[in-house]
Amino acid sequence: MCISCGCGQPNDNHGKSELITMDELQKAAKAANQSVDDAAKNIAESVGLSCK
Repeated sequence: MCISCGCGQPNDNHGKSELITMDELQKAAKAANQSVDDAAKNIAESVGLSCK
């Protein structure tokens, strides 16, 4: 999904640079030397979701 809107299209930002894509998540994970799963978990936990 355009990760932030839930549309099911992971790399389509619908012409809105403010929406988060999978490509951006992958780049952020690489920059932090972590997996995409770990980066996603960190984001979820940052907004109060529990990921185990």
